[in-house]
Amino acid sequence: MFPPDSDLSLLSEPHNRRAWLRRFALPALALASIPRAEAFEWQVVQEDGRDYVKLEDIKTFYKFPRLLREGRNAWLRSNTMIIKFSTSAEDIFINNVKFCLSFPTSEKNGSVLVSRVDLAKLLDPIIRPTYIENAQGFDTVVIDAGHGGHDSGAVGSYGAEKAYTLDTALRLEKKLKELGYKTLLTRRSDVFLTLGERVAIANRTPRSIFVSVHYNSYSSSSAIGLETFALAPQGTATTYDALKSSDMANRRGNARDSENIALATAVHANTLYKLRSVDRGVKRARYSVISGIEKPGILVEGGFVSSPSEGARIHRPDFRQSLAESIAGGIGNFRRALMKRSSVPQRSAP
Repeated sequence: MFPPDSDLSLLSEPHNRRAWLRRFALPALALASIPRAEAFEWQVVQEDGRDYVKLEDIKTFYKFPRLLREGRNAWLRSNTMIIKFSTSAEDIFINNVKFCLSFPTSEKNGSVLVSRVDLAKLLDPIIRPTYIENAQGFDTVVIDAGHGGHDSGAVGSYGAEKAYTLDTALRLEKKLKELGYKTLLTRRSDVFLTLGERVAIANRTPRSIFVSVHYNSYSSSSAIGLETFALAPQGTATTYDALKSSDMANRRGNARDSENIALATAVHANTLYKLRSVDRGVKRARYSVISGIEKPGILVEGGFVSSPSEGARIHRPDFRQSLAESIAGGIGNFRRALMKRSSVPQRSAP
């Protein structure tokens, strides 16, 4: 076990994946910064026109006891954390939870390379959860039930997404109120709101975060699982998409990149643990409802209504209740991480 004041000890207590998932809440640093400490120099490697860092440097800086390598795979290991990397991969796995990278890993002269952006926006927040900068406290959750009115959303054999999202949102509101939060729903009935109206509600609500609840659909009925989206950082692509010129633009929501990924990770990990869902990963996107808000915000896809098996599961009230309670628990983990941060001296980054 890491000592009580260690950042890593916040992520695992005791040493098992379930406990880590229950407690997982992760702040992040500013875009493209590299963490620094006295007497440590990162070796930056240029690959494909962008900055990368070596896994050996990550091991040294964060004091991982072990770096293991086997073929194209590599693992950073501590008593509480195992991070798996694969060369030329778009994903990493942290204690078996999937995270989608902004840029694929690479390899040079026998070293696995991780992009500088992913170091700053993914790895550093997970390994050092107390170093979020400029985080704002919150006491209110704006809950957005996706779709509504003439917009049914995805329609499966058992029902329409708009009905499931509203029911889940109402259950989430009840649970959050029990936990002492203030809440505001973007809709309480089967009405249509534009994306801009949803964003405006979030932006005018003080001391708030934003959670948009959705259910998924795909052309193949075999697609199942949970995925959680945070806004893609400026200069990075939507997960699994090619980088476009429009990706270079700064969105309003990018001002909260650190809290966005922290909130997404806390909610995803807790929900994955509670529901035992298939893990489709913490992903990045530029959906309008998370691009335009000035508060920390995420979009949760609770499962696929297009799947016969998962559609039947979503149709059950007890599943939607469990999803609502899991999201609420993840929000609690996120808020506790912010509260821990207030007592930790902050380090600068270049």
